[in-house]
Amino acid sequence: MEKFKFIFLLFIIFIFHSNSFSEVKLKKKYLSIRTNQANMRMGPTSEHPILWIYEKKNMPVEVIDEFEVWRKVKDYQGDTGWMHLSQLSRKRTLLTQKSGIVIFSNSTIYSKPIIKIGNLETVVIKKCIPSWCLIEINKYKGWIQTDHVWGIEKDEIIN
Repeated sequence: MEKFKFIFLLFIIFIFHSNSFSEVKLKKKYLSIRTNQANMRMGPTSEHPILWIYEKKNMPVEVIDEFEVWRKVKDYQGDTGWMHLSQLSRKRTLLTQKSGIVIFSNSTIYSKPIIKIGNLETVVIKKCIPSWCLIEINKYKGWIQTDHVWGIEKDEIIN
């Protein structure tokens, strides 16, 4: 009987302990699409049906789950699905969510404007400070305010 109580106690401890592990959430992490054509699937295998085919290289996606070499990602519209790591890059990018966003020479609206960019443009992050990111788009490099972009946490710092 003592042996049964001991095994039962171990079982209860294991259950409560494993539940506390399942509540640990992944830190928000963004990746970008590596290729001009990337498949988002319903599940984490190549046998699962394709939900979407993304045709925008460097588009940021948020990683919300992981399974072996697969990442469950969410795009800027909130669509979710699984992508193979080979279709993703660690390159940090942003997606503009407004037309007429101005890129400035410094991280202040009082600096020289370099260029205006449109809605749903992808830009490569070089560095970020709260509310501003140094970015590159085509041959232009400058600072963008982060209030109308997707792919970064509020006040995230990237060196």
